Amino acid sequence: MSWRSVIWLLLASLISDDIITCDAFTGRSLQQRIENTQATLAVEVGRIPGTAMPSEWAASGAKLGFTLEIGFTDNAEQSTNERLGEDALMGSKLQTILPLNQPTFISLLGTEVIEIQPGAYGCQIQDRDSEKYALRWYLNFPNGAKRNDVELPAEKIYFLSKCWLPSSNDENMLALENARKEKKQILSTIELTNARLNKIRSSPPAGNFFGDVVQNAFNFRHIVRLIERRKKLQSRLNELEKSYPLDSGTIITGPNDVTYAKEGVIAVKRSKKYLWIGRFTITKLL
Repeated sequence: MSWRSVIWLLLASLISDDIITCDAFTGRSLQQRIENTQATLAVEVGRIPGTAMPSEWAASGAKLGFTLEIGFTDNAEQSTNERLGEDALMGSKLQTILPLNQPTFISLLGTEVIEIQPGAYGCQIQDRDSEKYALRWYLNFPNGAKRNDVELPAEKIYFLSKCWLPSSNDENMLALENARKEKKQILSTIELTNARLNKIRSSPPAGNFFGDVVQNAFNFRHIVRLIERRKKLQSRLNELEKSYPLDSGTIITGPNDVTYAKEGVIAVKRSKKYLWIGRFTITKLL
């Protein structure tokens, strides 16, 4: 065998390995686990921090709340007009999502029913080490809904969430275990830092002018350092909790061992940008 043949075989092997690795992290493996899952959501439409909605929208602080039941199907979304190619986090394959109830809410007119039509859902890998996926779907609200100055527009409403697959190999399991250990260590260090801050702040004065000046300068320098240290620790903790399902109070496990973030945001789309119009909480998974 010539040296050219050997090189080509090695290249083919590398390319093949890359294809297998990429395929393993497509949203399809997750969608197969989500298919036929049913979820109950507590939806709350209203102004939330960070929204880019017009200032007059839901300015009163009122909320429009309802319970929504949905079903993730294994039916491929056929209509090309419904595809969301501009949103990479929807993945390349969309499947149909169905409303399973007719939500109601109370307004000045009494009990009102919200009409909802089927939509589509998709997902895309965000972090390979933690096997975290973006999970997004939309439903059609042909008539919208309104309560006081809170209006749910008559259009597609998007639900933005995230979920995790169970660790699929030893490397990912080790990464999750290390993240748990690091979180524990960070929390312990933050607690120790807070104790040191409290001790410095509650230390008695030196008892004389010169001593007080020196002590205050010394304490101020240490307080600044400790606060900066705590900020860095908290920032790292936020990164870990964003990437890994570490907080049992913010996650919920569904069928096929898929772990979901309990809370997500709902949005409308304007010029390919999401404008937040509220939140939802997953209360049950079947």
